[in-house]
Amino acid sequence: MEGHQDKKRKKTFDNKDRSGPEYNKGKKDVKGIPNQAGGKPLSLQQQQQLAHAAYQFPVPEKGRPWTVSMALPGSIVDGALTIELKTYLVGQIARACVLFHVDEIVIYNDSAKGLSKEGALGKDDYLPKSDPNLFMGRVLQYLETPLYLRKLLFPMHRDLKFAGLLNPLDPPHHVQLDERSLYREGVVVRAKDSHSSIVNCGMRKEVLIDRAVPTGVRVTVKMDGMDKKSKPKMDKDAKAQAAIEAMEAALNNNGGNGMSAADQQKYFKGTVVSPQEPREKTGYYWGYQVRLADSISKVFTESPYANGYDLTIGTSDKGKPLTRTVTDQMPSFSHAVVFFGGANGVETAIEADEDLSCDAEDAKDMFDLWLNTCPNQGSRTLRTEEAILITMGQLQGPFTAKGV
Repeated sequence: MEGHQDKKRKKTFDNKDRSGPEYNKGKKDVKGIPNQAGGKPLSLQQQQQLAHAAYQFPVPEKGRPWTVSMALPGSIVDGALTIELKTYLVGQIARACVLFHVDEIVIYNDSAKGLSKEGALGKDDYLPKSDPNLFMGRVLQYLETPLYLRKLLFPMHRDLKFAGLLNPLDPPHHVQLDERSLYREGVVVRAKDSHSSIVNCGMRKEVLIDRAVPTGVRVTVKMDGMDKKSKPKMDKDAKAQAAIEAMEAALNNNGGNGMSAADQQKYFKGTVVSPQEPREKTGYYWGYQVRLADSISKVFTESPYANGYDLTIGTSDKGKPLTRTVTDQMPSFSHAVVFFGGANGVETAIEADEDLSCDAEDAKDMFDLWLNTCPNQGSRTLRTEEAILITMGQLQGPFTAKGV
């Protein structure tokens, strides 16, 4: 009996083939993400990085010459109690604008006093208190700027103290280090000679551009070697693959572009173009511009477009419900602008504007469309950041159909 028990004790289970660094290698965890060597699953951050790298923006069928602007008062950040909440509020607005392809954000002053350059002194603060319009504009510009350019363009500022904690926008012009892209945003870091400059475009090599631009200026660069040539019609996947292959050829071989052999080793080559060219020629969304307006009337009179806005939309709880009939009757446009109000609505900004003779009751006469995009709201108040998501989500389809 004792001998039988000894045999049992000596019997072991050989687990060498199922343990060690090779065990579970290549298998997938419950989320379908490959495990690392040793069976350790990828962290949530690593999974997000893999998903981010794998995502490709849909290839637009054509360019987009028309634009969408959005106007809102900077005073809405005054409703947030702390600078952290103010910053997060602006981050929500920036995300909404990127999701719905807003090309211009106009921050207007809705009070009787004009924009402040220095800000009013706070009671318990030795430093000037930030003007809400300037605060919003600064954070919006910071978020729109690609990560690799932020240190070059934005000095340390208290308004940006918590901006780095916000959710990233991830638009197409926020290009990764080794990502292939026809266009890139960059900053001129130095002059090469009287006819060319060196630009940091967030790549492994700097980019040599074809003109002298002052140092520190942000530019949009078109990488050489990617011009479209007449080719047989291809489907979207084939177009995307062809674009990637052409970009790789352009970046890996800059021969025949007038650069010396030494410059080819040191730089990529590019051409400075208008910031609107990526949108107009390729159709990709290329971020938003930020503009400050001293009053709501200045949103119209200081428009960057030669003929101004040809479609103006105001939002109010007193407006007409946004229905299919309204969107079908929407006129064609080249440059549309959508107005949002603060805590007391767009009407308050119109009454405070000394350049306007109309009052709150006549506010609807200033716009082509006067809409209520959430007529059956379940709350007594509709916050501006909520109204932006609701309104722009409903208008995205009509804008695409009517834009020319």
